[in-house]
Amino acid sequence: MELTGARAHEAPEHRWGAGRGRTSWRRFALAAAGSSALAVGTIATTTAAAVPVSFAMAGNPFSVTAQRLEAEGAVQFASFRENASGGQTPVAAVGLRKATLYGLCQSAVARTPLGTATLLIRADEQKPVRVSSMALDLALLQGDMTFGQVEMGRDAATLEGGGVTGPSGTYGQQAGTLTIEHMRLEAWSVTAGMFSLNGATMQVVAGKHPCR
Repeated sequence: MELTGARAHEAPEHRWGAGRGRTSWRRFALAAAGSSALAVGTIATTTAAAVPVSFAMAGNPFSVTAQRLEAEGAVQFASFRENASGGQTPVAAVGLRKATLYGLCQSAVARTPLGTATLLIRADEQKPVRVSSMALDLALLQGDMTFGQVEMGRDAATLEGGGVTGPSGTYGQQAGTLTIEHMRLEAWSVTAGMFSLNGATMQVVAGKHPCR
């Protein structure tokens, strides 16, 4: 499974501103799978256009876990992103020039009139996931982190290497390298120039089953 933008080798410049009766889970799974395929198509289209992605965030963050993340070119600053109701949600905006993840799991819990279901995507634990030009809006990040060539307190508008910058006067930080062991994050949104998963599986299951 590979999502690739037309300029995946470059880090695009992004700027942040501010029922009744019995449920047919088979029918729901097919509908949800179709929706997820549409979402994948949307991501591929927006990244291929090589423009900053702008869309209203979903009402709930999704989870991503990995045994290990190794990244080059990492930047971070605080910002706000518009949600589907038109309100502003505080986020930790993160940019990674390129990253490799091992043991990736992604889960998104959907609450619908038919009930609750979880979309799960898992990559082969023996085959690393490779990502380039990644921008994330995070609600939470946990893990054992090691930073190299760190600069803290840098103006977010002058950040380099991660492909994203923030408003002038905003606190920012950057690192030449970043390693996270036992990573867990809750993300509002993720975009990437290229997202390559080898031996990946995608499934929809009834109930709430987030990645652990």
